[in-house]
This record gives sequence, structure tokens and C-alpha cells, in this order.
Amino acid sequence: MRITVMLLAMLLFFLPLCARAEEGPSSYHLPAYDDQVPSLREAYADFFKVGAAINTFQLQEGSDFYKTVIKHYNVFVTENEMKPQYINPSKGTFSFDAPDRFVAFGESVGASLRGHTLVWHNQVPQWWFKGENGGTATSEELLARMEEYISTVMGRYKGRIHTWDVVNEAISDGSSGLRDSDWVRIIGDLDGDGNAYDFMEYAFRYAREADPDAQLIINDYSLESDSRKLNDFYTAVRTMLEKGVPIDGAGIQAHVSLGYPSIATFEQAIEKLASLKELNPSFTVQITELDVSLFAWNDQSKTKEMTPELQQKFAEYYADLFTMFKRQAEKGNLDMVVTWGVFDGSSWLDGFPVSGRTNAPLLFDRSFMTKPAFWGVIDPALIPEAIAALE
Repeated sequence: MRITVMLLAMLLFFLPLCARAEEGPSSYHLPAYDDQVPSLREAYADFFKVGAAINTFQLQEGSDFYKTVIKHYNVFVTENEMKPQYINPSKGTFSFDAPDRFVAFGESVGASLRGHTLVWHNQVPQWWFKGENGGTATSEELLARMEEYISTVMGRYKGRIHTWDVVNEAISDGSSGLRDSDWVRIIGDLDGDGNAYDFMEYAFRYAREADPDAQLIINDYSLESDSRKLNDFYTAVRTMLEKGVPIDGAGIQAHVSLGYPSIATFEQAIEKLASLKELNPSFTVQITELDVSLFAWNDQSKTKEMTPELQQKFAEYYADLFTMFKRQAEKGNLDMVVTWGVFDGSSWLDGFPVSGRTNAPLLFDRSFMTKPAFWGVIDPALIPEAIAALE
């Protein structure tokens, strides 16, 4: 009898706990690393890897940042520390302190790593483009420097960095074709085939030689919203693939604005690029720098009040994006989604493109608390409860 009473008492104690667990978290405004908060990487484990851009100075073990990133992400990329101007600032000088810390961190938590970026028109050492005897470098000099850089950097992390943005932002914004860069001006059309894709072709071939097993990506922005730029990008990649250039995927940066582009337009861009699998069966699409600005591009204001209505629109757009990403992953078109930053307090969109602006483009707020958008990405059905919890 005594045992029966004890069992009944225990049952009466645990039943309310179980009911609360089934109802969900006790709050929708929790620290990102709280035990009640679902993990993003676990929520999408059957679909794609979920990653974030980080800086190694943020990785103090035990900090809110550290606890957040190891809970939610299984892919990491450095926001700035692996750009060429920092690694190879002068001839014969390579600095690997920050990249080494980055790789060691990734390996310590069992994450995949992205290298960003090898060939870009920006944040690149200007000595690369200067000739040994003065003036502008020759195409031979520039290609030799490209090859040395790629072989040195990729060789150092061979088998340790899973994916590389080999070429970044090569397509023009304002007019058709390639961006007018030193790469194009100096290297030009060496093979005489009528286009100046040569610097990219060399970059990918050097990268494949440096690490035959790495995933090699060509990365750009506005592909999800600018049909002209998407078509030029697609044409360039297709042309190179037809020549046997080893490109394994397209990176869509996806620095989007709230409600723009439409989900349908974004999805069409992914499917257009994914169709390149006909030339390379392993070709994939990755979302490489996702954030959702609260401001339209032509909006010059510096702040927006995060009303419940704005929170709901923001949450629904994020939820719709991830629902679409999941759909594309199920089709075999998408294997990775990376946000450009972890929390609102360190986003590059503070102050850009408007000086003094305060933005809030990510899933965790400035105090590492979950936003309704986070819950929408976990399950769109949770958005109303998460919004109501704000009031």
C-alpha cells in the first residue's frame, strides 16, 4: 500500500512536467544557448548544414557567443580573417595566426569549415597587381602570385577546410558581364575564346590541384533578386563547366531585405543554378551569407521600431526562407545555409550602407536572446505564440 501511494505521488508530480514539456518552452524569449531552446543544426540535420560567420576573437570559451555557436551550428566561416590582405600582406609574408585558431576551433567542435575567400577584387593585397620592375604586373606575374597563394593557403589546410569560396563577386552590378577588376584587366582573355573568364578558370584549377577533395564554390551576391546578374553568373559558370573547370557549386550570398526578393524569385534562382548538375552531377547551391535587413536598399533611415507587427513580418519571412531552403534540399539542390553573423550585436549591417544605422538582421538579438524569427525557423506554427510573448 505504501509503495502504491509513493508511485501515485510521483506520477502526480511528473505529469505536469511532461505536459509543460509537450507545450513547448516556458518562454519564447530565452538565451540562445538555453537548454529549452532547440538547436538549429539539429532541426535541419536531415536537410542541410547550418552555419555562421564568426571571428576568432569572439571565441572565448564559456562566453555567450561560444555557447551559442557550438549549440546551433555545424559549419563555420571567418568573416574577415581569411581574406588575402590579412594572410599575405606583403611579398614572402604569410600570417596564419587567426586562420590556425579558426581551424583548431572548428576541429575541436567537429564542425565543417569554409575558407573565405581566395580570389576577390576587394580586401586583396595591392602588391599582387604591381610589376616586379614597376608599373602594372604582367598576366604571368599575377597568375604566379595567384597560384602561390592558393597552393600555400589551401595546402596548409588540406583535408581540414571542407569548402572554399574560390572566386568571390566576379559579376558586374551595373552592366552585363564581368566586374571591371584588376584580375580582368591584367589577365584578360589569354586563351582567345572571346571571354575574360580566364582568371577564374586558373583559380579553380589551382584550387583543385591544391586540395583535390575540397568543395570549390563560386560566390556572389544579388543572384536571388537580380535576373540580369543571375543570368550572367549562370552563363559564366556554365561556360567554365563545359570546358572542364572544376567548379562544385554556386554560393548565393543572400544579403536580402525584409520581404525582398519574393520567396518564388529566390527559389527560381536556386533551381536555375542547380540545373548545372547536368554538367557536374555533384554541383550544388549554398546560401553563404544570409541576413535579412529591416531596411529596403533605398531607405536612408537609421532605426526602426521593432513593433509586434514588424517582428511578425520578419519572423514570417525568415520562416518562409527556411521552408523553401528545406524544399530545395529535398530536391538535392541545396546542402548548406550560412548566416553572416550570429547575433544582431555584431552584424556588418550596423552602419552599412547608412552610417550610424542600427539593424537587426539575424535570429538572435543583441543580448543573445531568441527572436520570434528564430522560433519561426524552428516551426512556423510557433510564431503567434512567440509574438504574443513579447507583449
